[in-house]
Amino acid sequence: MKWSAKNKLSLITASCLVVGTFGLVASTTDVFKDNIPSVASEKKQAGVSQTVTPKTLSIAKLMKQGLVQTYPGDPSLSKSTFRVDRLLSAPPKSLNLVAKDGHRFITVPFIMEDTSHHDGGYSVYKPNRFTLKDETGKEYESVDYVNRSEKAWKNTHQYFAPYRSQVDVVYQVPINKKTFVLFASSDAFAKTHTVKIEVD
Repeated sequence: MKWSAKNKLSLITASCLVVGTFGLVASTTDVFKDNIPSVASEKKQAGVSQTVTPKTLSIAKLMKQGLVQTYPGDPSLSKSTFRVDRLLSAPPKSLNLVAKDGHRFITVPFIMEDTSHHDGGYSVYKPNRFTLKDETGKEYESVDYVNRSEKAWKNTHQYFAPYRSQVDVVYQVPINKKTFVLFASSDAFAKTHTVKIEVD
């Protein structure tokens, strides 16, 4: 069978089109392959973002909200009008508290002693309303308390100077949480306090 020049030209043109199309598809596939992230890389990126925990930064940020930044038993505040004594090892037995599963109690002794006033009046003071926050910002309210001086603190909101008030306030928190920031603000003392509380 003889091929004319016209037939040969048509065959060559068709062959070039087929080869060119195949090359274009292959090239396009390579381009997409290079630009589509693998499942492994996506998981790796996701893993990196999930392992970043701003715990320390969050606690530091919470502490900065107080004009006075302290901790339980801070000796530098031993002569201050308001302070927090060292944590008690357990809630007062008189409260008969039982912790929920996966939780424990933190007992905070709040001390208030304003010797600069002797006029018999009172200041609004509500230590039983002070709250804790963990590193995620979750807030914990008190579950109970014991008033150690009926003369100094009355009606759950009145502090009478110059007497020394001690109110032991109990909080219930998850066992797996180790660090908290306590917020204390009152008309009875001038500056907002943040108290860093760490438990084993």
